[in-house]
Amino acid sequence: MITTISLSYLFLIIAVLDLIFFIYFKLIVSASSKEDGKKNKITGKMKNPEEWLKRNSKMSYVWLFWSVVSLFLFVYLKFFITPSLVSIFYIIGYAIALILSVIIFGIKNPNFKKQK
Repeated sequence: MITTISLSYLFLIIAVLDLIFFIYFKLIVSASSKEDGKKNKITGKMKNPEEWLKRNSKMSYVWLFWSVVSLFLFVYLKFFITPSLVSIFYIIGYAIALILSVIIFGIKNPNFKKQK
């Protein structure tokens, strides 16, 4: 059991971490989209940099989604719910959903091959 106040701050921490991941992926996408020396440093000699770019762009939006959801849960638990005890299974279910979405959207495309 965990209190709703503790759970709300846990969701705030998760929201901040997810926002950091969103910014990281957006920076990678924006740096590799430009036609300059940075693009060559990032993509190197990849066979399919466009697919890599799409996947990283998709991952940035997945992290943004979870950041918004976590922030919404923080506000909801902090300001609209009276302090009480909550089962830890809610946290475990949320973590599983987050991890599964990252795995599903982060899986390599079968057409995406590494260069040897």
